[in-house]
Amino acid sequence: MATDTLPGPVTARHDEPIGQRVAALVDTVRWAPAPRFEGTPANRWRFVAYLGGSMLAWTVVGLAVTAGLGRVLGLS
Repeated sequence: MATDTLPGPVTARHDEPIGQRVAALVDTVRWAPAPRFEGTPANRWRFVAYLGGSMLAWTVVGLAVTAGLGRVLGLS
């Protein structure tokens, strides 16, 4: 039976190029374990906060992309 392990936290140094820093951030977000709706009430609230924050973040990203496309296409 294979054991899958997640890599440790990825840290970026301030003297690294911005591309490497963004890549480190993306890797950190990609491999961070999401909270689960189980266990103590504190863990459940953490899940609710994670879910709400995720929904808000994706909404902001969608609006930003839509605004950017509208500007590029000359719709605004």
